[in-house]
Amino acid sequence: MVFQTGLDLLRLQGDVLWAGAELAAKIVSEPFLGLAARKGDGKSPVMTLPGFTGPEFSMQPLNNFLNANGYIAQSWGLGTNRGIRNMEHMENLSALLGTRVRQIADEHGRPVSLIGQSLGGDFARELARRFPKEVDRVITLGSPAHFGEAPNTVNAMVARVMALYTGRAVDDLLEEVSDLDFDISEPPAGVPLVSIYSLYDGVAPAATTKIPARFLRDTKGVPRENIEIVCSHCGMGVNPLVLLAVADRLAEDKANWVPFDPLSYGFGPVKYASRWFYPSRLSPRTA
Repeated sequence: MVFQTGLDLLRLQGDVLWAGAELAAKIVSEPFLGLAARKGDGKSPVMTLPGFTGPEFSMQPLNNFLNANGYIAQSWGLGTNRGIRNMEHMENLSALLGTRVRQIADEHGRPVSLIGQSLGGDFARELARRFPKEVDRVITLGSPAHFGEAPNTVNAMVARVMALYTGRAVDDLLEEVSDLDFDISEPPAGVPLVSIYSLYDGVAPAATTKIPARFLRDTKGVPRENIEIVCSHCGMGVNPLVLLAVADRLAEDKANWVPFDPLSYGFGPVKYASRWFYPSRLSPRTA
């Protein structure tokens, strides 16, 4: 246990350092991103939800990128994401966020797209489950939503911090979740879901962050898609490759959904270099 905690501390530190490099890459590549990214119509609202311990401004780079590319993006309005203490706390948070989603949808006259990083993505999925008419689609960034798919749900150091913040061990919370009368790991019905994940995620195993095959097979005609990207966990909200994928999926027509194709970006050697950064996307139809 001590060895695993020490190893996970190193993994977390490496992930944070990588995230810093990804932020620098975003700043340097800003002109290209502005030219390459698919654009919104200037009327589509987006709400972003930060990850655990993430302050409100942690989603600002993503919001700025989306606002510059034809979307009306704003953060969730609840400050720092301090996690979940118990299911009653989850109900209260869902009620607050549900009110905000409805207000945004009413203000703009159309459903809201939700983008959640890590634990914020779990909240986004739950909001879509409860308010499907007000939610247009959900995009999760490294969100450990599929409990039981891997022996370790999150980095051991992150689990310790969560216990300090919430007063509850992660395993206790998962046990409480397992007692619910529905499977919280199941994607929200009727709402398109995109999971962006990384095999190099230093916080959550890919097995918990990508949509399991059983949920991809039975979609009832609702788009569900996994997109693997070589990136860190903490830097998903600033990584240029992730930003391109997010903008691409926001612009995709729900009625005529075509899987994300990174080969449509770039030219010559640059185009084929995308195979290294989007490993599972060797063809446009890879799920």
